Amino acid sequence: MATETRTNGIDVVGDMVAWGAHFCFFYETREDLVDTLISYCKSGLGSGEYCLWIVAEPLSVAEAKDALKDAVP
Repeated sequence: MATETRTNGIDVVGDMVAWGAHFCFFYETREDLVDTLISYCKSGLGSGEYCLWIVAEPLSVAEAKDALKDAVP
C-alpha cells in the first residue's frame, strides 16, 4: 500500500490520511452531513481528484448540487 498522504478536509479524522484509506462518518443532523461532505469534496477537487457523491435522504440531488456550487465555484 502506498505511504503517500492526501488531505481529506475532515478535521475529525485528521487532515492527512494515507492514500487509499477508508473511513466511515456518522452524523446527527442534515447540517453535519452537508458540512462534512462539502469539505471532503472541496478538498478532493482542490487537489485535482475526481469525486463521486451518491445522494440519498436527507438530501435531494438539487440540494446537494446547490451546496456544492456554493462551496466550489
